[in-house]
Amino acid sequence: PSMMPGGDKEAYQHVKDIFDAISAKVDGQPCVTYIGPGASGHFVKMVHNGIEYGLMQLIAETYGIMQKGLKMDDASIQKTFAKWNDGRLKSYLLDITKDIFAFKEDGKDMLLVNDIKDEARAKGTGKWTSQVAMDLELPVPTIDTAVSMRDLSKYKSLRIKLSEIYDEQLPLMAENSEELLDQLEQAFYFNTIITYTQGMHLLYKASKDYKYDLNLAAIASIWRGGCIIRSEFLNVIAKAYDQNPGMELLLLDETVQGLVKETESSIRTIVAAAIKSGVSIPAYGSCLNYFETFRTKNLPSNLIQAQRDYFGAHTYELIGKEGVFHTEWQAIPSHKTNN
Repeated sequence: PSMMPGGDKEAYQHVKDIFDAISAKVDGQPCVTYIGPGASGHFVKMVHNGIEYGLMQLIAETYGIMQKGLKMDDASIQKTFAKWNDGRLKSYLLDITKDIFAFKEDGKDMLLVNDIKDEARAKGTGKWTSQVAMDLELPVPTIDTAVSMRDLSKYKSLRIKLSEIYDEQLPLMAENSEELLDQLEQAFYFNTIITYTQGMHLLYKASKDYKYDLNLAAIASIWRGGCIIRSEFLNVIAKAYDQNPGMELLLLDETVQGLVKETESSIRTIVAAAIKSGVSIPAYGSCLNYFETFRTKNLPSNLIQAQRDYFGAHTYELIGKEGVFHTEWQAIPSHKTNN
């Protein structure tokens, strides 16, 4: 397995050889490292699971796009996931997904996955990740969305009722699935980048606030084997943080910038097409909007601050002027126009 031990550093040295021996290996290197003091190891494992939630939701939505938006059959879906797993998207989660779409129980003609209820369960680590991220005021919207969608999936009876009330026949995303599959692969890769970015940013913030002194390059490296989120992209992440250990956000890395610019038009195409076809893609949308918001120099959040000050005297700060300010908004004469 990949292991993330934290606690007393001197004590770790006494068990290091044992952990090295039993851990998974990638390129001959053990997938274990000393994480940091206190509960840092538990924290890193929690964030690992949060990223896992996000990636799983994205794969499920990709399945939904193929099934509902492109009307692909199970065999074609399996073939597509298998093809992707042979390329840059290679990961443990895609590997098991292509296996799931080939599995039939003895004597059954239907895939087992088609007999499984569409109500996703959880153990809580995704929720913990979202809760801690909110405490740290650090956005992880794809993880948040993944947690919420598992909860929403449990309301099956309501979903059935609403599907009957709002049964609108919308066009397919494309008449020929091949037209969109290349863009779908690009979009999924974009989403992969964004989901890992959110998780690594959370580790960066926690390392500063909790004094964990995390080595993000080492963490990405040990995640390359023996864990659920292992993937080819972790090689890119490990290299990025190895070259720039103090980097705050993965999107600042030059290699990652190139990958994002290469794939961003496809994520917009897929999200727009899915919306027009009524295909549910909350995690896809959250990845795109996270990116769009972070790359926006001036946000409309100034209006929110004005509103907060208007109704609650919560104050605001001004551009180019030190201090905190409050305005008596209701004292300003209103200018009304008579019709």
